[in-house]
Amino acid sequence: MSVKSILAALCVLVAGSCGATAALADAPAASPDDAPAARPTRIFKLLNESATAAEDLEVEEEVEVWQPGIRTGTLDLSLSLGFAHLSGTLLEREQMMYRFTTDATYWGDVLIEAQAAFSPVVRIGYTLKPWLALEGYAGVSFSETKSTVTNRWTRKNSADATAEEFNPFDGSRDPDDARKLEEADQLTWEMRSLITLNGGLGVLVYPLNIGKDGSGRWHPYVTGQFGVTSYDMNSNFTTGTAGSSDIAFGAGLRMLAERTVSIRIEATLHSNSIEFTPAPNFIESNTGSIRVPLIEYPRDADGGYDERLVTEFTSQDLSYVAWTVGFQGSF
Repeated sequence: MSVKSILAALCVLVAGSCGATAALADAPAASPDDAPAARPTRIFKLLNESATAAEDLEVEEEVEVWQPGIRTGTLDLSLSLGFAHLSGTLLEREQMMYRFTTDATYWGDVLIEAQAAFSPVVRIGYTLKPWLALEGYAGVSFSETKSTVTNRWTRKNSADATAEEFNPFDGSRDPDDARKLEEADQLTWEMRSLITLNGGLGVLVYPLNIGKDGSGRWHPYVTGQFGVTSYDMNSNFTTGTAGSSDIAFGAGLRMLAERTVSIRIEATLHSNSIEFTPAPNFIESNTGSIRVPLIEYPRDADGGYDERLVTEFTSQDLSYVAWTVGFQGSF
């Protein structure tokens, strides 16, 4: 391109710029009404969480879930009901007076046995470890005795009377008279009440919890007990109560129903030895005007018999099984 051409292009460009400037200067100014409408201002606020706002929020409350288990350091209180199978011999004496009337005296081999007894028990204990607990216990039982008299003899209450064997069914009486006589005699046998009181200390061992934390709902255990037992028998033959030491071993099962409530089942074998004291009088009136001493009539080798006061009874070994079911609270 030549120099002349370049100069011509520059002249054209300058002329165009001047024309545009003059046109803008001649144009009318824009009025405020012609301006575009303003948009509304939007304000955005950042909400900061405060203590008041937090209280308004619904927060799920945490609830502690109970895990069944034996806890250490708890005080345990239980009440159980059950039966004691008192089936042993309480008193046994040969040829002892068992009946007295104004006409005759009757004696024979007397045997008194205990029967099953209703037996509530209260226990209070302390859990030392998940597998070990100590407890004190106290109980009472109510039952009746069962008596039998064999090898019966009788004698008229006169100076020259002789003893003869008492057998209503020996054939010398009418059958109806013999039956009535036998029933009347049996009504005089000992069918009396028996009350026992016992108390002592027991040890509970949960073998499956040894070396563990005691968790779980079911807890079998073994127990050993040592205490004392007092027997009070309503009888014409005895006076006062017969006391004895009592040793028992057993096993049980404890089921944790709730945090503080357990169900407890237990069976124990008891062993003790008792000796009653003979009553000074077999029969004694309220006024004391009539006294019939307790007498025995031991027979000798020749078929005769002696007459003497009963001064002591032999000791009787008594073993029985007791079982109970009850509730236990742990605090």
